[in-house]
Amino acid sequence: MTRKLGEGGMGAVYLLQHDSIDQKIAVKVLHGRTAHQDEMVKRFYREAKSISALNHPNVTRLFIFGRSEDGLIYLAMEFVDGVSLREGCAGGAMDELRAIRIMKQVLSALSEAHHTGIIHRDLKPDNIMLTKYRGQRDFVKVLDFGIAKVKDKNVPNEQKLTQAGVVYGTPEYLSPEQAQALELDQRSDIYSLGCILYEMITGQVPFSAVTAVTVLTMHVFEEPRPPSSVNRACSPEMEKIILRAMAKKREQRYGSADEFFDALVVRERQLDPTGKGEVVLPGADLVKSSQVLTVDDVKKQTLARTQVLNASAGREQSAGGAVAPSKSANEEDKRDAMMRKMLIAGIIFAFLLLVVLVVGIYMVWLYKSGGG
Repeated sequence: MTRKLGEGGMGAVYLLQHDSIDQKIAVKVLHGRTAHQDEMVKRFYREAKSISALNHPNVTRLFIFGRSEDGLIYLAMEFVDGVSLREGCAGGAMDELRAIRIMKQVLSALSEAHHTGIIHRDLKPDNIMLTKYRGQRDFVKVLDFGIAKVKDKNVPNEQKLTQAGVVYGTPEYLSPEQAQALELDQRSDIYSLGCILYEMITGQVPFSAVTAVTVLTMHVFEEPRPPSSVNRACSPEMEKIILRAMAKKREQRYGSADEFFDALVVRERQLDPTGKGEVVLPGADLVKSSQVLTVDDVKKQTLARTQVLNASAGREQSAGGAVAPSKSANEEDKRDAMMRKMLIAGIIFAFLLLVVLVVGIYMVWLYKSGGG
């Protein structure tokens, strides 16, 4: 054992050195007093089930979980060497571009979770870790699916592992429906991320009060102060994104993590059209592409291709007369010719079939008329 990383109501997390593979791992262990509580044990296993169902570079990897011979309930997972978003925001308001690139990774992870049928329900800066990847900072890892809601199609009526009417989560980031202990969907996580983005941009949580009950009431009934009134550097575009994510009625929020992601990409392109400084993600096929093209983008790319082709043709002509078509161009011409021949043959066949059909109908009619 190396050291204790943290401790909560359910258990403690320890940093261990695995000598066989020469790697550090984080091991979460249930407290002895909670290991005998059925609800806590189910919640612990639910976290393991949630993480094991996900395969995404921005979600902590699960190695193994179970119960030891002496009754110790444990969960061994990837150790993330970094700081929490809470610590990352300690200096106050964050630059818009940095906030966008962090939030895009969180949304990418949440998109994977939501498509797998998992709602996190406890998104907060403490559960978002910032580490380094290939020398770049702010690579995101989403943690703690301990109170996640897992939709299991094989379980009739989705057995509930939380008590009816009980509110779970952290008050400052709970959605209005979560504050009222109502049925949740992925848009509850969208609201929580809106609260987190609000704090990243302004340096303050949207709602704060002396008691948790008051904070929950504010989520349900009060509108947050416009981010620009807290931080004048907040742009109208970013303010619009945040306030839509935090809409009281879930129907007025982004309908999915992907939709929220796309809105941030548009703002990112406004701030940095070249994409300079973008975080390079592993498993690019697992991460939603940020290449959202506008009509202007398409026109620019078409113009660029035309200019390149014209320049290339000019070089070939100046080198020795006519331009020889490339191998790929010849192959494409052959394919087009073949397609035209097939189309013409199909039209001729259809025409002959129609003629035969008309003649047949006429012969039947003539036969019946003569017989009558």
